Amino acid sequence: MSLQSIYSTARRSLLSSQAGISATGNNIANSETPGYTRRSASSQLVSPTRGGLLIPSERLSVGAGTGPIEFGRVRSDILDTAVRFGQAGSGGAGESSGLLAAVESQIAPDGGDGFLGAIAGFYDAWSDVSVQPADLGARDALLVAADGLSYALRGADARLESLGNSVQSDLQATVGQVNALMSEMADLNVDIRRAGVQGAENLDALDRRDLIMDELSGLAPFSYRAQADGTVTATIDGMIGVQGGEARAYRFAAPPDVSQPSIFPEGASRPLRLEALEGGVLGAQLGVLNDTIPETRGTLDAIAAEIVATVNAVHSTGVDLDGGTGNDFFDPTGLTAATIGRNATLSSRQIAAGAGGTGDGSIAATITDLGDGAYTAAVDVLVDVGLRVNQASAAAEASAAYVDHAMALRDGVSKVSIDEEMANLIRFQQTYAASARVIQTANQMFDTLLAM
Repeated sequence: MSLQSIYSTARRSLLSSQAGISATGNNIANSETPGYTRRSASSQLVSPTRGGLLIPSERLSVGAGTGPIEFGRVRSDILDTAVRFGQAGSGGAGESSGLLAAVESQIAPDGGDGFLGAIAGFYDAWSDVSVQPADLGARDALLVAADGLSYALRGADARLESLGNSVQSDLQATVGQVNALMSEMADLNVDIRRAGVQGAENLDALDRRDLIMDELSGLAPFSYRAQADGTVTATIDGMIGVQGGEARAYRFAAPPDVSQPSIFPEGASRPLRLEALEGGVLGAQLGVLNDTIPETRGTLDAIAAEIVATVNAVHSTGVDLDGGTGNDFFDPTGLTAATIGRNATLSSRQIAAGAGGTGDGSIAATITDLGDGAYTAAVDVLVDVGLRVNQASAAAEASAAYVDHAMALRDGVSKVSIDEEMANLIRFQQTYAASARVIQTANQMFDTLLAM
């Protein structure tokens, strides 16, 4: 090996150590930066060449050092895929759990006592009238209980409608968030492709794109495919959202334009099909908006319609205190939870407690017996929503545990460890000092030659 080779080898070693120190310093500086991926400086073995002041036999050469130096990211595509797969489920189940709990609270803000109590109280009031059919106080209490029942059903329906409007607003905002992230991802694709054409990697843009893909995965079940030019294509439900430098925005549509709230990809006539628990935040919001809330309101409507129809059918056959008959107890047009209400013209004396005679409470007793069915139906509503909440909560807990584990594995590869970086810094410092010592030794050798 010639002196020139020694100088070249030592110089390349100095540059390699300097690059390692630079990468380590950048890692330490960005140890708390969200989305930052640990950097590394890599180099390759340089083949020896002839030349210099000394020309020994080629077979005596030990090499020519290291170079060129390249900076890269320490990243695992497999772990990225695992994390993003879990984030769609975690986002969907977590959002579903919260929204379903909100549905449950809108039906029964007090845990069910008020809602169920209003139904039980209404039929209990009929029981009191059946015992004392001529007691005006018991009859007045029945009218108050009927108003309480109507208020409970109308209130639950109104709160569910309000929740649906809020969820729809949130859904529109989520669609806007997805579109903004996809647009930024497309721009980053362009920057990364441009750097690749120039033979380099835009490491900061790669980090930002990975962070965006993580965020998108929590919002919707996106799939990603890396392309040869460095870009990444994002699809959902088989439809392209981002391809190269182009982002295809999603559009939210609601009745009367469509039958139910939907999300359409740009230029598509078919809406996205998303599972509530595994479809990210978008899937959860669509599921609650299109399924849970309408189904729950429909069940409340059915309960209201059944109460109105059955009570009126029996009551209209009875006789009131003034001998009148054929009166409806409830307004017969109010057959939904939003419209249920007692007959506004009905007075306490016009309540038909029996089939005849002031002491007859047979009609009231028959109506009392209807209470078990109405109460059971109301309990079923709460149980159904409660089961959905429990299912979503369990799925959210399982998904969160999966994501935490996958992220821990990924962080072990990509996240900056200060202890590890400090060890690397010491190693590169020692390598740099040793390379400088090689140059110093070569200088001494050169001086010796000149002095000969």
